[in-house]
Amino acid sequence: MAWYPPMIPAFDLRRPQTMAEALRLVADGATPYCGGTELIPAMKIGIMRPDVLVDLKVLPGLRGITVRDGRVRIGGCTTHREVSGSPVITRHARALASATSQLGNLRVRATGSLGGNLCFAEPRSDVAAALATLGASVELTSAGGQREEAIEDFLAGPFTTTCGDDEVLTAVLLPAAAGRSHYVRFQPAEYPTATVGVLPGPPARVAVGAVGGQAQVFRFGRLADVSPGDIAGQVEVLPDRQGGEDYKRHLVMVLTERALEAAREDGDG
Repeated sequence: MAWYPPMIPAFDLRRPQTMAEALRLVADGATPYCGGTELIPAMKIGIMRPDVLVDLKVLPGLRGITVRDGRVRIGGCTTHREVSGSPVITRHARALASATSQLGNLRVRATGSLGGNLCFAEPRSDVAAALATLGASVELTSAGGQREEAIEDFLAGPFTTTCGDDEVLTAVLLPAAAGRSHYVRFQPAEYPTATVGVLPGPPARVAVGAVGGQAQVFRFGRLADVSPGDIAGQVEVLPDRQGGEDYKRHLVMVLTERALEAAREDGDG
């Protein structure tokens, strides 16, 4: 019997020319999108059924990477490939450069956007884990103005964010003085089973991704205070087809040890 891929339900596509027009459409119930690498598959299987999509790709100010006033600003529609290939990101946010260079496949990295990835809030997101490592925040824009929220607060749980119905994620913001950072992962399947990011600081940060409902951050006065065993014991773990609780905790411990070793080789500790 022949198999045919599921059809995407009918929808209207709007391509606004200004941010103000896009925000009006979103406030009226339309769904914003950029790359669609997460959205389109979700629509095919019926998880999401938007009546109207708002294409943000061509809007000015939503793409590109700049450094100003001690912060790195990444436009929400900037692709993973643009992020991973940026000398600015390699210098100021190596964990993010590493994460975006490995996630998905060539098509996903070329078309998927940083903002779209975060708004979908996939629990195994490399982007979310790397940004949590770096202490990043997001810029959310509505017709009423802008607000900023830490990544850890923005990601409220699996496939859940604090983005308002009238808001668009317009940028990701990083401290330019974050310094060296490291990101390691274990991925035998489509998504990683576990990821660990380390920011030496001070203060030091360790972010664990993919094993729970969202990226989890642990803070320390200095890198020498980090215990891989303690982190593995404290992290929230959700068993699934990729592994049980004990297996995932072991992975977290091993990956944390590897990330710490990479930091020590860089002279941090």
